[in-house]
Amino acid sequence: MNKNVLLTAITLALSLSWMGCNKSGKLAETSTFTPPNGPMELKLKWPKGERVVQDMDMKQKMEIFLPGQPAPMKQDMTMGQQYGLKVLQETPDGGHEVEMEFLSARMGSTMGGKVLLDYDSSKSSSAGQTNPVASMFGKIVGSKIQFFLDASNAVERVEGVDAMMDRLASGGQAAALAPLKSMFSEGYFKQMMSANRFMPPKAVQPGDTWPVQIEFPMGPMGTMLMDYTFTFEKWEMHGKRNCARMEFQGTVTSKPDPAAKSGGISMSILDGNTSGISWFDPEIGKTIDTSMNQDMKMVIKMPMPARGKSGAAGQMQSITNQMNQVIEIKLVSVK
Repeated sequence: MNKNVLLTAITLALSLSWMGCNKSGKLAETSTFTPPNGPMELKLKWPKGERVVQDMDMKQKMEIFLPGQPAPMKQDMTMGQQYGLKVLQETPDGGHEVEMEFLSARMGSTMGGKVLLDYDSSKSSSAGQTNPVASMFGKIVGSKIQFFLDASNAVERVEGVDAMMDRLASGGQAAALAPLKSMFSEGYFKQMMSANRFMPPKAVQPGDTWPVQIEFPMGPMGTMLMDYTFTFEKWEMHGKRNCARMEFQGTVTSKPDPAAKSGGISMSILDGNTSGISWFDPEIGKTIDTSMNQDMKMVIKMPMPARGKSGAAGQMQSITNQMNQVIEIKLVSVK
């Protein structure tokens, strides 16, 4: 398996586990909400017919230590996606059906000052069109996933994942698809849509804190564990909206997949730390902006082919990746 493809797959998982543009729709209107003097419930809202557009950008710096090389390989990556969320209908039990559509995708990569990839699905002349990961990203655009939420905004079921995999598989880019297929599972999309996991479990006021624990499945590479403490710092105007400013910090670790085959690919996350800020607008019931910084060391172990024996597994190779990434998730439009 190509090392760059594998690292890109993990980067996707790290950045999409969260979910500068001009605001439009309700975001461009001045907030009419007046913060209360005491506690209030911060709850997501999904009114029927609403359409939300969200943008995610990630900037990442990596130092990759490979066996037999005296100096680390330095690589910078940028990645972005924009997707729409449309509330199709309300269910009799108070839940909602929400459709996600991938609208655009972009990715850039440089190593030693040399541009390896510069891809933007909205530009037909983007460099890197023949790159397997870029080609795969282009096929994501236009894919649709349906989410069925219960009255508490938890995801009950997901539809459309198989159709998306068939779309990505067309063209025979198996090297790029293999690691991503194990991640873009139904469980992955459930985690991606379960934004209510960051919300406080009860009414809160400035100064209150609450824990958030997330387990993010990554197939045979194990499970990513995120353990945060959220603090409601204060009420604050963010653009034209009156928001609850929430700050968070915590750790990122991992645990192996108990069903993984001995001698297969495995991953360990060490010294993982994260911190950030979110602004939640209780009037429209959405987090409108999130900014997050992560530092971690990631060790990937993978078998190398035995010399002179085609298809035979050789010794295990360890790849260490010292990573820093900054993630910005912005609500672009609410209509």
